Amino acid sequence: MAIELVRTDDLMSADGHRVPGYLFTPSKAMAGAVLIHGYGGCKEQMLGLAARLSESGFSALCLDLRGHGEHPAPLGSGLLLDLEAGIARLRPTGRTIAIGHSLGARLALMSSADVLVAISPALPSQPSEEGRQMLLHFGSTAVRAVSPGQILQLLQEMGPVPSFARPKLLIHAKGDIPSLIEGIATLARSQPGALLWEIELDQHREAPLNQGILGYLPRWFNHLDLKFNRELLNDLPSRVLRVLNQAAVSPPTSSH
Repeated sequence: MAIELVRTDDLMSADGHRVPGYLFTPSKAMAGAVLIHGYGGCKEQMLGLAARLSESGFSALCLDLRGHGEHPAPLGSGLLLDLEAGIARLRPTGRTIAIGHSLGARLALMSSADVLVAISPALPSQPSEEGRQMLLHFGSTAVRAVSPGQILQLLQEMGPVPSFARPKLLIHAKGDIPSLIEGIATLARSQPGALLWEIELDQHREAPLNQGILGYLPRWFNHLDLKFNRELLNDLPSRVLRVLNQAAVSPPTSSH
């Protein structure tokens, strides 16, 4: 199956912001899926899932939420408008699916899509103290926000997940955050027909951590996040080209 990948530069939210994205379009699409990253993420993090979906016959659109990636607007209350812009773009394809992770999953459950897929949705309006600390100290480096705590306020303002009579797939990892697992189970009980999927493979083991590891954690996350770093994404092509041009004018180095 032939698949076309294009950058979408003309997608606009209802409040007038350009919503950057990448769109995979198979030669014959059965439906359209919009994929939304979590807090501190970007559209590039969802490309792998989008590619797999497109190989199975779905048009797949990855978007940047406001405050993230290449979206021109700062973090704010119009997050759902960005997702809805993507859903509107794919409606001509047929049925629409909203697929989100964490914050993106919370938005997917609030969207107008025909099918709602929530991967580890950020359901609690009041995260645990551990979760709050993680958001404040590790979740905001890639977000253009008023303050690190702005996301906590936005989650509270979203309110409870609406009870839509639409198909839902709720996903969490076996070793996921306990409050999220509890929230997903509670939501499933209140939403008739919701399907639950617990991911069991490739889980981190429980680990006793000493005090010294806490100072190491920021560096660990900097290491893992570098492949999606905004500066890297923006400047890598020009820097690679510079090295390529330098190699073209430099004499070959003898290996002997």
